[in-house]
Amino acid sequence: MIKVHGHPISTCTRKVLCTLNETNTPFEMLTVDFATGAHKAPPHLAHQPFGQVPAIDDDGFELYESRAIARYVDAKAGGKLTPTDPKQHAKMEQWISVETENFRPHAMKFIYQHIFKREQTPETMEHATKSLDLACEVLDKDLAGKTFLVGDQFTLADIFFAPYIEYVMNTPGKDILSKRPNMMAWWNRVSERPSWRKAAGR
Repeated sequence: MIKVHGHPISTCTRKVLCTLNETNTPFEMLTVDFATGAHKAPPHLAHQPFGQVPAIDDDGFELYESRAIARYVDAKAGGKLTPTDPKQHAKMEQWISVETENFRPHAMKFIYQHIFKREQTPETMEHATKSLDLACEVLDKDLAGKTFLVGDQFTLADIFFAPYIEYVMNTPGKDILSKRPNMMAWWNRVSERPSWRKAAGR
């Protein structure tokens, strides 16, 4: 059974939990307590040398970085979350790159400011607002007439966006997302999947 060293409120841990749930992969959750600094203590650093979460131990095979873990979990379970068609696979990787570079950094500024109470400068939030608005505009345009980011198939790309959107919807950043009907229709489908609801503790 896969052991997950992480924390249920962590965005990156939630990506892995959703992937595990979606693929019906048995796992054991081992909570790393941020409040006590456990993520920076030697026992956890032995699994994740950067002091972050999550990390996994699959019968002696250790791995960290959430996207790598999710890819591993999906591949081991048969790859249902990864398109087999090369073009569709490339589209999935495109959206994962967009999530990593063009969406997550700006979404996290809202999450830091309003969820985790880490004060951001007005200049930082202004830049985050403009950048998140652009990312959502691109997403909304592409999602027109589609069920998920890669057509009708629910993929890792959909999962990787989910933790950030879940949190942003509880910040003033919600206004940026809510004015995009295609994006919101997609998010409603993703957020109501049992695998995500369980990962998000809902």
